[in-house]
Amino acid sequence: MTNSNQNLASTAQDGGPENPDRRSLLAAAAVGAAAAAGPAVLGATSASAQSSDSAGDRRELSGKVAFITGGARGIGLASAEELAKAGADIVLFDIATPNVPHVQYPLSSEADLQSAKTSVEALGARCLGIKGDVRDRAALDSAMQQAVDNFGSLDIVVVNAGVSQAGAIRDFSADEVSTVYEINVAGAIKTTQAAARIMVPQNSGRMIFISSALGRMGNELFPVYASTKWAMIGFAKSAAVTYGKSNILCNVVAPGLVDTPLANNSVILGKMMPDAANPSFDAMVEGAVAGSTLNVAHLEPIDVAKAVLFFAGDSTSKVAGEVFDVSYGSLSRTIA
Repeated sequence: MTNSNQNLASTAQDGGPENPDRRSLLAAAAVGAAAAAGPAVLGATSASAQSSDSAGDRRELSGKVAFITGGARGIGLASAEELAKAGADIVLFDIATPNVPHVQYPLSSEADLQSAKTSVEALGARCLGIKGDVRDRAALDSAMQQAVDNFGSLDIVVVNAGVSQAGAIRDFSADEVSTVYEINVAGAIKTTQAAARIMVPQNSGRMIFISSALGRMGNELFPVYASTKWAMIGFAKSAAVTYGKSNILCNVVAPGLVDTPLANNSVILGKMMPDAANPSFDAMVEGAVAGSTLNVAHLEPIDVAKAVLFFAGDSTSKVAGEVFDVSYGSLSRTIA
């Protein structure tokens, strides 16, 4: 999917780190990689927004820059907010196009992306909101270069963008299968390639992949989606092996059911509750609580975001290739 080159707002104010050598290294690493026609920028920080690296504000991620795909809502937005609270500056990269061919439910809008950017800035972080598609490697290269140009580095990448598909195996069209794989799997690979282009020369970075509890088991209602989340775990472990010697730590968060638009929409709920006259997320969760290990049958986005923050912080400086199940005990009965 191509992306507009229209600049929808002013560029972000420069606020990179003061070390000129590091800036030079990052700039040299990115020469020629950015696409000539970059993705649309939905705005930059206002003059009143303060850098999270300011004196007296040395939070754990102060001076770090986090790039989040699918950042306009749900887990992506919650992760952006948690990382911003910890001091990071944020780049939100999102398709911001509700109606995407062969996706069963509406995705985010430009208004969602602008609202997400405003929410992050309200936490004191600088933020770019960039409209782009993870299927487009050139758009990812351009957006990550904008992160470096505006904020000075690229330290954390949250590989979150994804779509779900529900139905029996026999029901999926070829285009539906291709689309979910192009976004969930190929999109994750392209995001990683774009990030590595910058992180390898700087010899540091964190990549955090959002998989799913369905990437740890089979499921007859989400067979295609589950297979993409299995694939993400395998790819993330391969990335951990590939980039570990460059001090790039790659890890996975695998959440259970989360109350986000990916699951909480009429199409997916209708397929999960085919006999219900008015299927709702609350009713579905209520029906699942009885079989839950913790008397909980779903997560809020912030529950997943806190695991993302864990992998971004100092506590996991020697952790790579791991999968953190955040699934209210739903995987307690699966094989170790």
